[in-house]
Amino acid sequence: MASRKKSKFISFYFDSPLVIIFAVISILIMVLNTIAESRGAVGLLGFFSAPTSFKAEATAFNFRNPVHYLRLFFHIFGQRHWAGLVRDLSFILLLGPQLEKLYGTKLLLLMFSVCAFVTGVLNVCFLAVPLCGAGCIAFMMILLTVYMSIKKQVVPVSCVLLLLLYTGQSISSTGGGNTEIVHLIAGICGSLFGMIQPEKKKPAAASKKSAATAPEAGEDGSI
Repeated sequence: MASRKKSKFISFYFDSPLVIIFAVISILIMVLNTIAESRGAVGLLGFFSAPTSFKAEATAFNFRNPVHYLRLFFHIFGQRHWAGLVRDLSFILLLGPQLEKLYGTKLLLLMFSVCAFVTGVLNVCFLAVPLCGAGCIAFMMILLTVYMSIKKQVVPVSCVLLLLLYTGQSISSTGGGNTEIVHLIAGICGSLFGMIQPEKKKPAAASKKSAATAPEAGEDGSI
């Protein structure tokens, strides 16, 4: 039989729906916000940022405003600077597909929501500056990657260094201070859902099939 000819075209596939959609939305919001601010208009960060504590009157959380409840979740799509967006999305796009394959889209979406909500609540309780960005998501993924390595009892030194560098940069005076610490706390809370997930059991059909195809042992125990 003649061998099939290899296609000359490169094929692309949608390997991680949640992560890719999250990245596209974040980039789109950043582009629109940049265009709006360059033309002197009001940007999108008024919506894509978490409300502040009651100490700041102008931007404080308002219990009667339903938009403020949405902002407790949607602030992870916003970002003030391109450098911060590129940093966060680099971690998310690098680590996210593997985690989404392991935990599934629904559970990873739950972890995203928990990270966003915890960040928003902490910002309302303690900070007087509107907070935005996906730093909590990036840190959560770093923690889950390290946890996966520990579970396999083989921890790459590169993962440990990455965790230490990210944490050290975040809590330093030049890394953002209290706002980054809020992201770290939220990332820890979100990662707990991945750490307490039970082991995935093999399907019953696969177990029966493997048992049926296994060689039968003789009376003396030999195969």
